[in-house]
Amino acid sequence: MAFGTKFSLRATCVAVLAGVIGITAAVLGFIAERKRITVNEMVWDDGANQCIMPRNESFSLSISAAFLVLLMQVLLTAAGGCTCCNYRIDKLASPAKLAIKSLVVSWTLCVVAMIFYFYGAGVSSNHHAQSNPRPVLPASTSASCGYAVDSGVFAGAAFLTILATASGITYYLAASRVYIHSWLCQPTYCIEVAQLPPPKPIPLAIITTT
Repeated sequence: MAFGTKFSLRATCVAVLAGVIGITAAVLGFIAERKRITVNEMVWDDGANQCIMPRNESFSLSISAAFLVLLMQVLLTAAGGCTCCNYRIDKLASPAKLAIKSLVVSWTLCVVAMIFYFYGAGVSSNHHAQSNPRPVLPASTSASCGYAVDSGVFAGAAFLTILATASGITYYLAASRVYIHSWLCQPTYCIEVAQLPPPKPIPLAIITTT
């Protein structure tokens, strides 16, 4: 895509909407990182036979962020169309190559970010907390009555969300350029076909009678 490229109002609105959804998901991820429960805040009460911990806000925040990043990705993919399976599109053209690469990168980042969100939410949920839990889970610290997510899990997911949003918007804008390019090139092809040399006239034999 060249600088100064003009896009339609529909393409601009879809890109802005997807950007807002992606940034919202990233903000929720950063808030979940700040609101996560630490090991020092989790204490097992033998008398009450339950785990005493503050309200877990990171669970709902991370789940919401995961669904928002998925919504953003599906929106951009559906609006951009299938550039990989459309036989009318030149896959070697610059916009098409950029669109396909951006689509693969954005979906990869989206899936990894969702794994981080759901894993952090599952570890920090502690619905079945018990005293001295085993085994130790990765990217978490074992407390006296459950698990605490290590720092960086939700923040890493939020950072991946930003990258996925940027890649997804790049895909959508590049895909929009692909379809515009294909539509503009179609009449040229038709004109070239229509300007074939005219067929030679068939000579007519004149029969004379004597």
